[in-house]
Amino acid sequence: MSNIGIIGGGHSSGKLTQHLINGNFKGNIKIFSEEDSPPYERPPLSKEYLEGTKSIKDLELKINFEKEIQLFLNSRIENINLEKKTIVDKNNNKYEFDKIVFASGARPRKINFREREGICYLRNLKDSIIIKDKLLNSKNIVIAGAGYIGLEVASTIRKKYPSKNITIIESSENILNRNANDNLRNYIKNLHIENNVNLILNSKIEIINGLKKIESLVLNNSTDLTCDLLIVGIGVKPNTEFIQETSIFNESGILINEYCETKIKDIYAIGDITYFNSKYFKNYVREESWNNAEKQSYVLAQNLLEIKKSYNEIPWFWTNQYDNNIQILGDIMNYDNYAKKIYYSKKITQVFFKDQKLKGIFTVNNGKDISMAKQIIKDDKKIFFCEHHLSHAASAFYPSPFEKAIVLTADGVGEWATTTVAIGSGNNLEVVKEIHFPHSLGLLYSAFTY
Repeated sequence: MSNIGIIGGGHSSGKLTQHLINGNFKGNIKIFSEEDSPPYERPPLSKEYLEGTKSIKDLELKINFEKEIQLFLNSRIENINLEKKTIVDKNNNKYEFDKIVFASGARPRKINFREREGICYLRNLKDSIIIKDKLLNSKNIVIAGAGYIGLEVASTIRKKYPSKNITIIESSENILNRNANDNLRNYIKNLHIENNVNLILNSKIEIINGLKKIESLVLNNSTDLTCDLLIVGIGVKPNTEFIQETSIFNESGILINEYCETKIKDIYAIGDITYFNSKYFKNYVREESWNNAEKQSYVLAQNLLEIKKSYNEIPWFWTNQYDNNIQILGDIMNYDNYAKKIYYSKKITQVFFKDQKLKGIFTVNNGKDISMAKQIIKDDKKIFFCEHHLSHAASAFYPSPFEKAIVLTADGVGEWATTTVAIGSGNNLEVVKEIHFPHSLGLLYSAFTY
């Protein structure tokens, strides 16, 4: 029987526990959480919970805490001996384990000003509850940071409170400076402008006025902003301070291999705290996402259940802003070619290529294209671009059982149509005739008999 200690009570910790229970784990699990709530999903904190369409119960992960599975809330770990696998909490209680899992996540980066009423951060449920309450009586809201969290919060506030003044301050030249491209940035930026959110780029907070409660801000470009609620979203850093004196410490997070193992036997890590060699990016990364917490917790659970499994996920992320579901798969920042499909103004797909291989995709209100792209990215094969009608002929000829064939395609757009005649033989396909004509069935027949 194995005795497992999990440090951290967030999403990845809860999902790991669920997977172990579902896998008929025989042993004891103790979860140590600094929060005062059971494990829950974080994405709704900036969206549905803040808006009021989801409750705390909706966020909680369903786990039956019994004798073999214990949850210690408001429990801070003060000392760890990784070789002996012992943990000491803030009350000087000592625990011994066979295996230890770090799932302690990350914490918000703070602005360099003294704390006062009206300055808020958003990372956990308690933060979201505070912001939700303060929004009731706040009129002038400023959000520091134009990353996904800041933009989602702005969208949620605007949907719930159409008349409040909302300003986003960003120190960079554009929004989403770390993990988007200009195509996506411009689309999201326009969403906020259309919804009367004031965007101020290339700016930082220089002065915060107000003795006990925030009253106004002065930016480094001398702009004055009335402000009774400042929500800060300028990134996070991993919670590694309690392992600084250990051999697994790294400023970027806890280094793990593809099995979520550290370099010390029976010591593991999952979620936002991990720093790992991504098989997709071929580089070490720390991925802060719901998907990473979900998938790493499953991989580790299988390995703890002695079912060998490695982590090899293509990074995937989503954001909801103004009734737009935006999904990102893979790398959309490093590309040499891209293609765009606009189904209509609020349904869009853009795909991004590097060295003739599909490397990334983002969609707006069109998640089904993400599923198709995922397999193509995994296949890692070169994609050759061809003329539109030749692609129709190819999709008909190559899957067919014929070694040789004449392929006739008809395609109509608007008032015009095209008939294409192609000849296929083995791996070769050649268009021998194209006829363009006004779009009608009569002329289509004429073209067929040309």
